[in-house]
Amino acid sequence: MIEKDMRQSATAQSLTVEPASAADIPFIMSIERSPGYQALVGSYDATEHRRRMEAPTCTYLLCRNAGELVGFAVIRRDDDGMGTAQLHRIAVSPPGNGYGSAFLRKICRWVFSEHGLDRLWLDVLPSNVHATRLYEKLGFVREGVMRASLRVPGGRQDLVLMSLLRKDWERH
Repeated sequence: MIEKDMRQSATAQSLTVEPASAADIPFIMSIERSPGYQALVGSYDATEHRRRMEAPTCTYLLCRNAGELVGFAVIRRDDDGMGTAQLHRIAVSPPGNGYGSAFLRKICRWVFSEHGLDRLWLDVLPSNVHATRLYEKLGFVREGVMRASLRVPGGRQDLVLMSLLRKDWERH
């Protein structure tokens, strides 16, 4: 356990987060289309990514490990003045190296410390147990189930709503 914690700490120290640009869309799309990812994080075409990048309430972030791109995230700030944002999408590749957890910690710091927001929320598929465990480990709380809120081929699927408050992040 100590060895794993040391590896995760080293991973967190070597990761950097930076804003993405339109030039990064091919990388983002490659992760979205990795085997097993599309069903969990969804995907857009290049035109839709570009449109979202240009939206004033949407921020695309890249994650690098020792200079190499390993992940991306999309954060959508609610424009209602309530100080909330949605973690719309996060993905890292390859999985299992601690990049996701270190990246998410940096995103939380960015949302709460650098931008002074009060609430970060997300939705996750009930079947995505790995991600749900990570969110809970970082202090996210299950708020409920959004029934049949995701359109999928052949029907609809539930999503679990989770959130993290700044006050809880600061205590965590």
